[in-house]
Amino acid sequence: MIGSLYSGISGIKTHQFGIDVTSNNIANVNTTGFRANSPEFKSLFATSLDYINANSPISNDYNYGTTVGANPINSNDGSYVSADGQFNVAYSGKGWFVVGTNKNGTFDVKNQNYQNQQNYFTRDGSFSLDAEGYLVNSSGLYMYGINLGKIGEDGALTGTNNPAQDYAGLAGSNLEPLRIPKDLYYRPTLTTEVDLAVNLNRTKNPKPITSAFKDKDGNFDMQKFRDSDFGIFMDGSGKPIDAKNFKDIKISIEQDGKVTTHEFIYGDTGENGFKTVGELIDKIKEKTGLDVGLKLNDEGNPVDCSLYITNNSMQDMEIDISGKLADKLGISAKDKDLNSSFANSIESFGEGKEYKDGEYVKYNGMIFQKNGDGVSTGNPLEDEGGWSLVDSSAVPNYDKDKEYKENDLIVIDGTIYKRTAAELGVDEEGNPLPPNEDAQGWEAVGESVRGEIPAYEEGKSYDENSYVLHNGVLYKKINGAGSTNPSEDKNGWRAINGNSISSTSLNVPSYTSNTEIFSDTGEKFILKNEFVLVEQGDKEAVPPIPERWEVKTAIYDMEGKVMISDEVHTSEITFDAEGRPTAPAFDIPFLEGTINVDLTQADGKPTTNHAYTDSAIKAEWQDGTEAGLMKDIIINDDGVIIVNFTNGKNEPIGRFGLAAFVNDQGLSKVGGNLFEMNVTIRNGQTIVVSGPPLMAWNENGYANLKYGKVMDHMLETSNVDTGTALTDLIIYQRGYQMSSKAISTADQLMQEAIGLKK
Repeated sequence: MIGSLYSGISGIKTHQFGIDVTSNNIANVNTTGFRANSPEFKSLFATSLDYINANSPISNDYNYGTTVGANPINSNDGSYVSADGQFNVAYSGKGWFVVGTNKNGTFDVKNQNYQNQQNYFTRDGSFSLDAEGYLVNSSGLYMYGINLGKIGEDGALTGTNNPAQDYAGLAGSNLEPLRIPKDLYYRPTLTTEVDLAVNLNRTKNPKPITSAFKDKDGNFDMQKFRDSDFGIFMDGSGKPIDAKNFKDIKISIEQDGKVTTHEFIYGDTGENGFKTVGELIDKIKEKTGLDVGLKLNDEGNPVDCSLYITNNSMQDMEIDISGKLADKLGISAKDKDLNSSFANSIESFGEGKEYKDGEYVKYNGMIFQKNGDGVSTGNPLEDEGGWSLVDSSAVPNYDKDKEYKENDLIVIDGTIYKRTAAELGVDEEGNPLPPNEDAQGWEAVGESVRGEIPAYEEGKSYDENSYVLHNGVLYKKINGAGSTNPSEDKNGWRAINGNSISSTSLNVPSYTSNTEIFSDTGEKFILKNEFVLVEQGDKEAVPPIPERWEVKTAIYDMEGKVMISDEVHTSEITFDAEGRPTAPAFDIPFLEGTINVDLTQADGKPTTNHAYTDSAIKAEWQDGTEAGLMKDIIINDDGVIIVNFTNGKNEPIGRFGLAAFVNDQGLSKVGGNLFEMNVTIRNGQTIVVSGPPLMAWNENGYANLKYGKVMDHMLETSNVDTGTALTDLIIYQRGYQMSSKAISTADQLMQEAIGLKK
C-alpha cells in the first residue's frame, strides 16, 4: 500500500510536469521562432523480487513510481510567414542566429571562449535597427554577423570592386554587431583603372577622312593619310571599297598621238604595285605625270573628302581610266581631256619675237623657257644659249614600224632625236637602224625631261610670270615680283584652274567608345576612345598581315564635349589571323594621377574584330564610382546583406551570423526565446553539451550556407503542433486523474487495515 502511495504521488507530479510543459507550448504557439519541448518520463526506482521464486526464469521486477526523464526541445522547423519588417528574416535548416549583449563584443565561431559567454542563439529573426543603426532583436540584443568593414564612422561606404576579397571576408568566423546607418551613402572613389572590351567592325561606321586623320592640334595629318593602307577606305555611301578584291587601276594617256598605258595593282610587289595611299600617289605621278591628291584650303586642310586627279604637268593629255578599283573609286573615264592649266597659258613659239627672261613657249610638242631677255633668232632647239628645254613629255617614243619624216622628234632610252636626213642608215639586212645607232639620219638634240611646276615655298621671292603649285592649285605671279602667299594674295597671284577627275568621298571604318570615370569627389568625366582602321590586314599573306586600328584616347567633361586632357594619347590595337587582340596597356593623365587603360579585355570578355556584328562595347570595368545614396537593402539566400545605391552600385556589407551544433538538445533555454551553450566539467575537462559551434557557411568559394538558407522578409513561427499538444494535454490529464485515484484507493485500504486492529 505504501508503494501505491509512492507511485500515485510520483504519477501526479510527473503528469503535472507534462501538463505544465504542454501548456507552455500551447501558450507560445504564436511566439516567433519558439521551440517546443517534448517531455519524456522514466520509472523512478526498481527492485528485483528474488523471494518470489529464486529459480524462476522470469525477472520478477517491481517499480516504484515515475519521474521526468528529459524535456528536450523539438528541433523541427516551424512554419514560415511573410513579414514586412526591412530586416525580418527566417532561417530554414540546421542552425541558429547569433545575438549578444555587447555592441563591442565578438563571437568567433571557431575559437570561442566558453567561460565568458554573453552570446545567445535564437530562431527569432525579427531584427530591426536601433537608434545607432545597429541590427538588434526585440529585446535589444545585437545581431552578430560578418562585418566586411566597408562602412566608416562618418556613415560612408567605401566600395572595393573586388568580389574575391568580399567572398574571402564573408567566409570568416569572427562575428560582431552590424551597423547600417540610416543615411548610408556610397563614398566616391577615384578611377585609376579602366578595362574595355569592344567589337570593331571594319565594314561599319564610316568616318570622313577629314575627321579621321588629324594631328594632335586638330589639323589634317597628310603624312598619316599617305601612310594609310589603301584597303581601309569606304565610299561615300559607307560601303567598303575593298581594294584587296578590287585592286587594279589602269591609266592610258594620249599626247600628240603618243599613247602610254600604266596599270597599278593594290598589294602587288612589282614595279607598279602599291599598298598605301602615298605609294599610289607617287607611282601615278612618276609614271604618268598626273597629280593625285586632296584639294586643300588655306590652312592645309582638305576642302572635301575626295581624291582628285589633275594635270599639273606642262602638257595637255587625253586619258582613259579603267579597272575594278577605279570603278569602286568612281574615277573611271573614257577619252577624257585633261588639259594642263600651265599649257593653256603658254603660247606657241614665234621666230623673231621678243621674249622676256623666264617666259615659256611651245615648240614641236616641247616646252622651252627663255634665258634672258631678247629677240628669238632661230627655233629653241637650235638656240641652246637662248632657251632651256623644260618638258618633252609629249614627244613620242620611237616605234621601229613607223615611218618618220625629216624634222620629226622621237625619244629612245631617255634621249630626244631629230630626223635630219631623208636617207636613213640600215643594218646588214637592210633594216633601218634605230636613232641611237644611226648618226646619218638622226641627231641627238637633248635629254628627255618631264617638266614639273615647283611647289610654293613660304618666304621665297617669285618673279612676275612665275608659276607655283600650292595646296593642289596652280598659280601664276602677276603685278611684279613678291613673296606673298598665293592663296592669300589675290592681287599678286592668279589661280589657273584646269579640269580634273574627282573620286567618291573617302571614309574609313571607325568607332568611338565613351566610358564614365570619376574623380575622388564623385565628379563624372568621360574617357573617350576613338578607333580608326589603318590597315585592313591579310590572313593569306606570308607572314600574315595583322589588322590594325589606331586609337586616340583623351578625357572629356561629363558631356563629352570639352577635352580636359592636355593632349590626345595615340596607341594601336592589332588582331592576328585568329582575331586575337594585342595592345599594350597605357597610362593617361587624369587630375593629379593617371588611369591605366587596357583595351584588350574586360570582365573576361576579349576585344574582337567580328565583321558580322556592329561595333559596340561588349564589356567595360573601371574602379571609380560616383557618390550614391542607399536605395534599398537585399538579403540573399546565404544571409549576405547587399546594399543597392542610387549610383547603380550593389555592395555586400556583411552577413547574418549563424552557427550550427552537432547536438541542438544540448542548448539551454534562458528565456526571451534565447538559447545558450551549456558547459559542464567531466573528468576535469570542460565539455560543451551541444558540441562546439560549427561554421554555417563554406570557408572558400562563394561562402554559401551549408545547412540551410535565409529567407528575406519572412519569419519562422513556433514549431508547436497544436493537435499533438491538445492530445498530450488530455493524456496527461487522464494520467493525473488515474494517479490520484491510485492514491485514494491506497488510502482506503490503509484505513481498512487500521480498522482491523480495532
